[in-house]
Amino acid sequence: MKRREFLRDSALVGGGLTLCFRAAGAEIMAARPADGSATELGDFLRITPSGDVLFLVVKHEMGQGLATAGAQMLCEELGADWSRVKLEFPLADMARWENDRNGGHGTGGSCSITYQYDLLRKAGATARQMLVAAAAQRWNVPVDSCTAENHGVTHVASKRRLSFGELATAAATLPVPADVKLKDTKDQKLIGKPVHTKLIPDIVTGRVKYGLDVQLPGMLYALIARCPVYKGKLKSFDATRARKLKGVHKIFATTPIAGPQHTPWMPHDIRDGVAVVADNFWTARKARELLEIEWDEGPNAGLGTEDFEVIAQEHALHRTDPTGFIGDENAVADLGKVRRTLRASYVYPHQLHSCMEPLNCTAFVKADECEIWCGSQVPNLVSNAVKDLLELPAGKVKVHLMPSGGGFGRRAYPDMAVEAAFISREAGNVPVKMMWTREDDQTCNLVHLFQHMEYQAALDGQGKLYAWYEKELRTYNWSQPSVDPSLSAIAYDIPNIRYDLEDIITHELAHSSAWRGVVVHGKALSECFIDEIAAELEQDPLAFRLSLLKPGRDVYIDPNLTLSSDRMRRVLLLAADKANWAQKLEPGRARGICLSPYSNTCVACIAEITVQDGNLKIDRVTVAVDCGRLVNPSSAANQIEGGIVWGLTGLLYGGAPIRNGRLVHTNFHENKLMRMNECPQIDVHFVGGDAERPWGIGEVSTPVGAPAVLNAIFAATGKRLRKLPIGGAKLAAQSGA
Repeated sequence: MKRREFLRDSALVGGGLTLCFRAAGAEIMAARPADGSATELGDFLRITPSGDVLFLVVKHEMGQGLATAGAQMLCEELGADWSRVKLEFPLADMARWENDRNGGHGTGGSCSITYQYDLLRKAGATARQMLVAAAAQRWNVPVDSCTAENHGVTHVASKRRLSFGELATAAATLPVPADVKLKDTKDQKLIGKPVHTKLIPDIVTGRVKYGLDVQLPGMLYALIARCPVYKGKLKSFDATRARKLKGVHKIFATTPIAGPQHTPWMPHDIRDGVAVVADNFWTARKARELLEIEWDEGPNAGLGTEDFEVIAQEHALHRTDPTGFIGDENAVADLGKVRRTLRASYVYPHQLHSCMEPLNCTAFVKADECEIWCGSQVPNLVSNAVKDLLELPAGKVKVHLMPSGGGFGRRAYPDMAVEAAFISREAGNVPVKMMWTREDDQTCNLVHLFQHMEYQAALDGQGKLYAWYEKELRTYNWSQPSVDPSLSAIAYDIPNIRYDLEDIITHELAHSSAWRGVVVHGKALSECFIDEIAAELEQDPLAFRLSLLKPGRDVYIDPNLTLSSDRMRRVLLLAADKANWAQKLEPGRARGICLSPYSNTCVACIAEITVQDGNLKIDRVTVAVDCGRLVNPSSAANQIEGGIVWGLTGLLYGGAPIRNGRLVHTNFHENKLMRMNECPQIDVHFVGGDAERPWGIGEVSTPVGAPAVLNAIFAATGKRLRKLPIGGAKLAAQSGA
């Protein structure tokens, strides 16, 4: 992050004080606020005359607690009373926030807290110093004789006190300090404290508004009948019966916006279809059911999941040029050193996102501008895509930032905004709420990428792991023109490692996308192969892993990532201790391990299970996490627990099966989620919380639960299950070792 400047130009908001900071604060222009308005102090903070602190949430809140953590970081340095802090979701402003200086609007990759940690703390500290300077000026006392805490500034000697609300307007007219002093980690009182999520009271009482809650004067509703087969096209449609329904306004094809969307880093597909615009949702839905549509389903129409898996298996049999290697790239075939070899294939299937709030977007296209209301993880992509569609100048697309009921990576894509804006324009420049039904969400959506993992291990004459070969076939590559040149993120000390990555995107039957954890799910299955090697060597899985993690050893993966063996050992040992790894269990019960890095965060997971009469019960999951400095331990634990549940759902019931080109799961009765009565006890333990800064937390635990359970199943039954899902509590009859 480049943060050469901190406070930048701010706009006049609701008649409030306008500050323009230029040349790092050398020039200040101020406009007086209207009575009763809030005063802005920089880009993330407003203070009302009553003293309430309004934190401007410019990242996307989708249930992960990011807004609360951001408020903690800002208010730690500000010295605010936590009960007086409120959250505000402003309009997206690309000029103001979408830059290196202010961190951007984008939310994903488990990096938002990491990127905003210094930024928001500096924002709070800057505002604090300006408030203190305003109080000192009013009292005509030295600045260093005043302190800011508990929502006000106090002159220590005289005990005089002024609230933040009383000082905000005057503070905003003062020079912006070039340097601010941040608290030492040991002095922090709010960062590291397990506070309740700020939004919860407003969520449960309905005061928080999501995209589905948007209501505008004269607003119409729209549904789209999308082609059920990926890459299929609309051939013709007859809307005669649908148009006879009272309340139906317009019906038209969405062909002009259909097809591949080459958005930077977020390629996706908009399916061809027919839009129905009506007075309300139910009329639109009934009219859609009355449409008579003929589709050109294309070459995917007769294909299913099994056909695609055969293609993946065929590609897996052929080696490509390595995308990364350490030592000898062909060491697994070195007959002079190798005495035993092991091979295994693991499959992580497509997954549905299943956000609690289905996709939706409200758009209002006017003569020379457009307004968008939606929950988006990357609103700049929404703004750019709509701008290009409508051929509007930059700045003429207003995006209202709204929280969403789950994102999981799916809301990083702007397709719902493109559809809504197109429909609003074609319907006559009227406000339109475009909605997806749950069935639309399950059958016509983007899915998590498919991963087929091929592993080979070579053991030398001393029974040591001499070489590791890993080939990954996957259906998503972040829009890169070629495969990722880096190594697979593995910290184990193996003399020879080769990693091959091949995309099979052109063969997929549903469009792949990001899903909570993105590419780590398939890669984490390498932990099952590590267990296979340990079993071959008749070694304890924990001891074997520790033998491969040399103390003091760092592994360079790419310019942004170096894995620490010491940190990996620390979470592994902590999880083993808390899970009582050394304790023997009765027959039918067992434990399994998974150790995985996610960027700079390290996670170890131990699952304890019972298998009786072929029925699986996951009794307990113990997770140890090193994510650096904890901002909100309570929210962090929630994220770890939620990720485990989501990952175990994928293990037991996941997948997105396709028949005749169609995703066949239509709702939650088929696309099952783990129920509360199936959920194991989940114990979360953190280490490294006294570090100087935080690392990511949102996606780190989702990939580790499944491999830990698969390893436990082998320990309990002697069977290796190498393909997800495993069929729920009744273990499926898959091939075993």
